[in-house]
This record gives sequence, structure tokens and C-alpha cells, in this order.
Amino acid sequence: MFSDSAFSLASKQRSHTSPPTVLKFWSAAQRGSVVEVSYGSGTDFPQYAALHIDCGFLRINWGPYSGWGTSLVLLPSLWVAGEYYQGAPIDIQCRLDGPDFLIYFSGAIATLKAFGHIRLTPPQSNLFAGKATVSISGTADLDHRPGEAFKPLALSSMHVLEDKWDAQSIAVGDQVFDMPTHGWLLPQPILSRRFALNGGSSRFKERAPTLEIEMDEPRQITGWKTPSLDPDDDNVGLWAASDYVLPGWQYKFTTRL
Repeated sequence: MFSDSAFSLASKQRSHTSPPTVLKFWSAAQRGSVVEVSYGSGTDFPQYAALHIDCGFLRINWGPYSGWGTSLVLLPSLWVAGEYYQGAPIDIQCRLDGPDFLIYFSGAIATLKAFGHIRLTPPQSNLFAGKATVSISGTADLDHRPGEAFKPLALSSMHVLEDKWDAQSIAVGDQVFDMPTHGWLLPQPILSRRFALNGGSSRFKERAPTLEIEMDEPRQITGWKTPSLDPDDDNVGLWAASDYVLPGWQYKFTTRL
């Protein structure tokens, strides 16, 4: 763990436009409770990720001209004894693995402990991707809430008006759904390995990223939108659901224009 500090790690990337090898760097700097992850060289050093260690939310974009939008919730979310648990502080450690940047994290939520790591790969043009692996220890007496008792992973976003949003529509597998005014995002849960909140440009924000998830196996996908007029609210949630505590899972995440 590090506090109010910064460090840089370099990986050699072959330039496609000139023979010399170009050194590009991963950099992580903690500012308050947010760890900012950047990648680049010289004066071209854009930020691609912001990890909120006070709650375990990861925000990622697709490149230097991207806005910020949907967050990925790293810890599981769950209902126990009528109380909903989502987001909790995490401890992290970072290191370089070849050209990739690794973030190891751990945290406790409800009666569970979570351990995992995120592997970030070097950004491409208008695309940034990574993989996450999570393991769980402990047990929880989940409430009987089909479609939301246990969420191994969730996306958190904002859509308050037709021209004020971070996510404009929902994608599950090959299907795309319009964003409802409120309530369940989908007519019924859909079994799929892939789901996304689609971004784009609105009057409120330009070039918000699309955040897509591809899981290691199909799960029930559903979500909820709470009525709100506050653009600082994350009032949209889209998640993978289980009726029991999973011991572990893996997924790939991709942000793009």
C-alpha cells in the first residue's frame, strides 16, 4: 500500500513509426483515497484508471480523449438479514509483470473476505482492457432475493435524464435494451457471459466509455435504475447474479469508444 505518493514502472514498447525502442511507463499515484493509473511517455501521459480504495470501485476510460463514466465494483455485493452490502475499503499492492500492470487487492464485506488481482494490459487506440480474478473466503446467510442475493460483480453508472448520462443503453449478449425511466433494466434476467453499459456523447458529457464484461461462465444478468435528477448519483446498476456465495470468478473488462 502507498499513501500520497507516486511511482513509475517502465515497459519497453516497440515503436511502429521509427526503429528506436520507445519506453512507455505505467504510473500510479495516490491522491487521497483515489489511486490514479496512467500510461505513456514524455509529456504524453494520460490517465486510464482511477481506483477508489475507500469503496473498491474502479473507473476506467478508453484513452486520452475519453470522458469518465461507469464504475466496476470489485468486491461482491450481497443481501444479508435485510441489509444490502455494496462497496467496502480495500488494501492494494501494485507491480509490473512484463508489459502488464498488476493490482492486488483485498477487502472484507459483510461476513466475507475477498482477495483478487487486476491485470491491466497496455492501452490500444481507443480501447483499454484488463482481466480480474477474485476469490472469496467465509460464509454468508443470504436473503432470499432471486436475481440479486449475491452479485459477484456489478457495474455502477448514472442516467438521470435523456441528455444527462454516463450510460445510454444496456447490452446483454447480442441484445441491446433502451434505458428505462426507473425499475428493472431488463424484462427478466438473461443468462449470458457478456454484458455492458454503452456510453457515447450526450449534452452532459462527451465520449463517455462503454464498459463491457466477459465472464468465465454464463450467469444471470439483471439490473436496476433508481429515479434521480442528480448527475452526481450513480442510480444505475447492472450485475451478474447468484443465489449463493460463489468461491471465486474471473472476467475480462474492456472500455472503448
